[in-house]
Amino acid sequence: MTTEKKLLAQDELDPLVNFAPEEPGLQWQRITGMAVHNDANWALEICRMTCMTLAEAKAFAAADDRITFFFYVKHYAIMCRHQVLHAGDVVFFSGTPTLVAESGADSFEKPAATGSRFSITAAPGNNWVSIQAQMQVPFLSSTQAHAYLWPCLLPGQGYGSESLGGGLQAVLSYSPPQEAGADMAAHPFAQGGWWVCGQYVHAGGKPHPVQACFGGPCMAVSPGDILSCRIVYEAASRSWLQTITNTSNKNSVSFPVSVTQKSGQAQEKNTLGFCLEKLLPARQGLTRNDDLYQCLSLFNIIAKVAYPQGNLGQDLNHLPYLENARLSDDQTSLHIARIVLYNPMMHVGE
Repeated sequence: MTTEKKLLAQDELDPLVNFAPEEPGLQWQRITGMAVHNDANWALEICRMTCMTLAEAKAFAAADDRITFFFYVKHYAIMCRHQVLHAGDVVFFSGTPTLVAESGADSFEKPAATGSRFSITAAPGNNWVSIQAQMQVPFLSSTQAHAYLWPCLLPGQGYGSESLGGGLQAVLSYSPPQEAGADMAAHPFAQGGWWVCGQYVHAGGKPHPVQACFGGPCMAVSPGDILSCRIVYEAASRSWLQTITNTSNKNSVSFPVSVTQKSGQAQEKNTLGFCLEKLLPARQGLTRNDDLYQCLSLFNIIAKVAYPQGNLGQDLNHLPYLENARLSDDQTSLHIARIVLYNPMMHVGE
């Protein structure tokens, strides 16, 4: 497959983009008076529905990670091969919008965290002691490159910092089929596919240039499987336990790891991160656009800190790509319904 490029009609070079913050849930990016171009990749159409309200269309699309955008017919629209769509008709797509002016319809793109990365840092002196989240193995993926998705716990102040140690990550990964060779013949995923495992990753930095990456046993998973990921600190053993369970068949893998500072104290994790890692750099004919065609999200997230923190997550509900963040009565557990990660056509605030 090839990723479609954006195409705007010459008389519609500046489409109106707005948001609907008064509505609960994701704040969709609205592109007024635009619909999918006749020459777009209609093979990425997920489905179409009739007699929907706009609110119903947004809720339907929000619940399906395959869907990255849709167009909603307000009056009527004439599409490719003289198809006539009527008010309330909705067509849902994966991929990047290829749009043209159409006065009878509006397009809506699902919002996502800028750069496909999002993190929450606990207050100084506080730290995360557990994180659990669910994610669905994608249906629509590039077969040409790697992709990685994870929830993780990190020391330091977030991505890009020169932290004192690495991150604990429950990593979902896709590998393309490997080229034939004796060195790859024994690899458990030499034939390609989705797999998941718990990992510890330290990319290094100036204070600690040593790089390290190791993990627990891998588990093959299939598109549509729901994975439940838990990273928990066990005070008795002063270690972390990562457990990933496939709720579809109850298979699971675990990875215990002890991460300590020079003093021997257990290393605190005060940054909670969510990331969809961008694909490998261009090589062997691959380009930056060799990407997943659908969005990815983490949902049913519960993260706990060691000590009560009244302002934990207080501004999260203003983010357009996050649904329903709330703090427990004892101010130690942060609950988030969903966080969306992918590379949209436009970003909030840009």
